[in-house]
Amino acid sequence: MKSTKKITIAVAGALAVLTAVPAQAADNVTLRLDWVLGGYHAVWLYAKEKGVFAKNGINISLKEGRGSMTTSQTVGNQSDEFGTADGGAMMVLRSKGLKTKMVAGYLRTGPSALIFPKSKGWKTWKDVNGAKIADSAGGSTIFLFKAVQKAMGISGNKIILVAPPAKVSSVLSGKVDGTNSFGFLQKPIMESKGTPASYLSFASAGINVPGLAVIAHEDLIKNKPDLVRRMVASTQEALKIVQENPGAAIDALIKVKSTINRKVHLAILKSSFDLYHSAASKGKPLGWIPPSDIETAQNLLVEYEQIKTKVAASEYFTNEFIR
Repeated sequence: MKSTKKITIAVAGALAVLTAVPAQAADNVTLRLDWVLGGYHAVWLYAKEKGVFAKNGINISLKEGRGSMTTSQTVGNQSDEFGTADGGAMMVLRSKGLKTKMVAGYLRTGPSALIFPKSKGWKTWKDVNGAKIADSAGGSTIFLFKAVQKAMGISGNKIILVAPPAKVSSVLSGKVDGTNSFGFLQKPIMESKGTPASYLSFASAGINVPGLAVIAHEDLIKNKPDLVRRMVASTQEALKIVQENPGAAIDALIKVKSTINRKVHLAILKSSFDLYHSAASKGKPLGWIPPSDIETAQNLLVEYEQIKTKVAASEYFTNEFIR
């Protein structure tokens, strides 16, 4: 009887020691966004608020960005563990030696589009012949629009170069007929200024360079695959829950950035949902990157001299963490 008591006490003591051991600390991780906070970034704020990252053992720090090229570079120099960057921008930099890869698709259809007032009455790309279009030097839409013109057989367009912030104002003032930019982003902004708008997406012309993707450095993928797996799982859940409750997601964004116009940025967020899939990703899990989309994108980037040497599409992305 005494020996039984001793065993019981010993087991109880061992259990007490085990339960006293603290849970493994969460990994501190930064996610550098492509740009300053706006409606389509609410996905990350909402996921953080709902504990999605914490559940996967990640203590996430969300940081604003200053363009996909810069974000790709901060991930490339390992200042940030993860980033959201334009797929085409990252591919161009990787072709120049940057050691980053896409680990999850975000906006799998490219957001580039020609945005214009509805009063133009344009319904197809053929209607755009001879139009004056605002664009910005150095941006991807310059060469992508050339690809659209070639694919759709349109010509006679006059490209007016303006600074990026002047694109919408150039349309509203009547200086140009439309502007090349991100359709889902600029349409709500234009309409908030009293001009009903529409857009023709470059993807509808067969010119699809994937939009935003979650990117990571090759060394992180190799050395901390479990962390990358948990980040990708968090991304997949984030993309799911934001579509279920976009209003709450915008509220989470406003808690961090109170100056934004709720109506406009809710419209931006909802419009971004159309880009969560591409034609090639239908039926596949959120985040899965279609190899054919990357192949098509690389062909375009090579044709328009953004990438010098073609490599295997798998050099730019991995789907190994998608479940």
